[in-house]
Amino acid sequence: MAHISENQFKELVKSERSEHFITPFGLVYKTFIDLGYDKKDCSYFMEHASEYIADMRENCWNEFVPFEKEFTTRMLTYLIDVEKVCKMNPVDAIKDFTMEYPNHIYNLSLSNTQSRRSRAGKEFEAIIELLLIGAEIPSDAQGAIGKQYFQTHQIGKLVDFVTPSVAEYLANKRNTMLISAKTTLRERWQEVPEEVNRTGIREMYLATLDSTISDESLRIMYEANIIIVTTRMNKETNYPNNNRVITFEEMLSIGRETTDKWNDYDYSDQDKDLLLRHIKKQIEKFNEYPYVRKYYEKRLNMFE
Repeated sequence: MAHISENQFKELVKSERSEHFITPFGLVYKTFIDLGYDKKDCSYFMEHASEYIADMRENCWNEFVPFEKEFTTRMLTYLIDVEKVCKMNPVDAIKDFTMEYPNHIYNLSLSNTQSRRSRAGKEFEAIIELLLIGAEIPSDAQGAIGKQYFQTHQIGKLVDFVTPSVAEYLANKRNTMLISAKTTLRERWQEVPEEVNRTGIREMYLATLDSTISDESLRIMYEANIIIVTTRMNKETNYPNNNRVITFEEMLSIGRETTDKWNDYDYSDQDKDLLLRHIKKQIEKFNEYPYVRKYYEKRLNMFE
């Protein structure tokens, strides 16, 4: 193939990546079905949420690695001048290739790293979304409803899920649950209490797998009414006896209690209309994913 400039290669990597990889939700859904979680009842998810999340994370990664390996090989192949390397011995061919394209190789590696980070966050959100569905705890997901809608209604850009839904949140914030998902907090954790203060959110559940949150960070978030949620193993290993950190099982229990508060609520026509619109939006978004679609169709029948 003719010589490709750095910028041309960057654009090629970008376009090929979008076509080559399965979407984060698609990968999570496939793994969910392959592992048989679609056959589990809600009590399983309520009692084994931590185990489920650890299992899904590991298996999603194992599914992803071959995709990335194949993609990397294919992208580097675009740079090979077959006619030229055929005249060289293997060692000289490798030396020539690395001398010719050091920046291309670096940029591909950087692109892979950035893609991994982005996908990890989206996959974590999808894993939690399927956890909530499996536990039969209703929610509106920002990914389905839209970031703009969440921001417009003072829910905040960092909130990923509203339980039971946005309609209940707008009717009575105190009887709802807001969940944000971040695999690790890093230096960006300060954004979370700032967002809580800016939007006037009463409290937020921050789901994470981070094992290195300092006591000071936990204190600041606790004072800002941010509850850290993690796996049972992570809590027992890194945050033992720390009441400022709860497990996914505890979060689901609170979510169930929160949802039950609305059992006898008399929804106004406006409330019901908003509920139905959002449920239909999620049915449309997940039309190609039967397990999720059927869940929302069941929800729709409850209000129609």
